[in-house]
Amino acid sequence: MSVTVSLPPPADLKTLLTLDPVKPDAFLAPTADNGWGRIYGGQAIAQGLRAAGHTVREGQLPHSLHAYFIQEGDEKAPVLYEVERIRDGRSFSTRQVVAYQAGGAICTL
Repeated sequence: MSVTVSLPPPADLKTLLTLDPVKPDAFLAPTADNGWGRIYGGQAIAQGLRAAGHTVREGQLPHSLHAYFIQEGDEKAPVLYEVERIRDGRSFSTRQVVAYQAGGAICTL
């Protein structure tokens, strides 16, 4: 999936973690220009967790997370987070999140 949208650089953590819905269960997030040329992994995890959190019932909190980095993300381009609803139960929900940029998937959670 290719993302060719440009977002303004985030001014603070709150802005960095603000995700824009682009379609049901898909969110676009800005990236921080850290000077490394690639996205900080903690940023991708935090934004992916936030995307998953937007798809569960209020009051459901995360209790487990596994993340796999597939390739470097470009700090100059926004990231598209697509959430797949694996299971919705009474006490917990399961989500799979894939982070995409123009070069393809960069991270999965």
